Amino acid sequence: MRNSTLDISKHLEKRKLEQLVENRTAYTLEQIELSIYETHKTIYDVAFQFPVPVLASMIRGKKIMHVNGKPSFEFTSGQSMVLSPGEPCIIDFPEASETTPTECLKLAIDPAKISKFCEQMNDKYPVIDNYEGWQYKADGNMFLNDIMINQLLNRLILICTENNVAKDFFANLVVQELLVRLMQTKARNILLSNHHTYSTSNRFAHVSDYIQKNLHESISIKMLSKLAYMSEPHFFRCFKQDFGVTPVEFILEMRIKTAKAMLQAGDLSLKEISFSCGFNSLNYFLKMFKRYTGHTPAQYRKSLIA
Repeated sequence: MRNSTLDISKHLEKRKLEQLVENRTAYTLEQIELSIYETHKTIYDVAFQFPVPVLASMIRGKKIMHVNGKPSFEFTSGQSMVLSPGEPCIIDFPEASETTPTECLKLAIDPAKISKFCEQMNDKYPVIDNYEGWQYKADGNMFLNDIMINQLLNRLILICTENNVAKDFFANLVVQELLVRLMQTKARNILLSNHHTYSTSNRFAHVSDYIQKNLHESISIKMLSKLAYMSEPHFFRCFKQDFGVTPVEFILEMRIKTAKAMLQAGDLSLKEISFSCGFNSLNYFLKMFKRYTGHTPAQYRKSLIA
């Protein structure tokens, strides 16, 4: 769903601007370190490297990222990624200026805390058909923050910037929920993009593959639960647990993802795209697309050629 905005206004009231390139303000707690970086001038080839996995979330502006030997890509406001430890990262800041600085949040979490928490999750809430279970791993792939992730990051920013003797306790609670939602988001993105790869060995991947091939049809939870060889309540509960969304929300997300690809690929009319993706009316398609992307389909198509 459409992302909201990270708010660093409290941070800006207190921080000292000591350099124009990646001015760093670090808030160090017992098990986390939250850093906010600001760059106030255009610059290229700035190198970074971190000793532990780091969640990077763009607050404002745009970076060009060169990570893991992959082709360079844009990293913009509302997007996040988990950077690999020890992996060199080269960053360009093509639009940063004194009046429009590029701002980014980076969150490092104690690896021992992550490992212990994942063990607890695997013990209490095992993941269906996945021998690796719950894992917080860096893969260098971007994702769009949803509302809940941004709310949790905003809560962490407030905890770090306020003067409260219990801030470590508060931060610990927020980080636990954030870890779950980040792992659910990653699992959901894998299911959205690579379902066919695991469709013979993972029930939910098999279900996702079926959804993709039948988007234009009416898809019932009863049918999906049969494909997964699970009762409807058990299927619904496990799906929500593993991926952070209900099966119905996942179907809608896949329909929006497919619609975006169709808008990019050709000149089909909005009505044709709407029905091809399984929306029962054009108006409902327009409403849902705007809710999930923040743009109308026409605006999104126009942005692709701008």
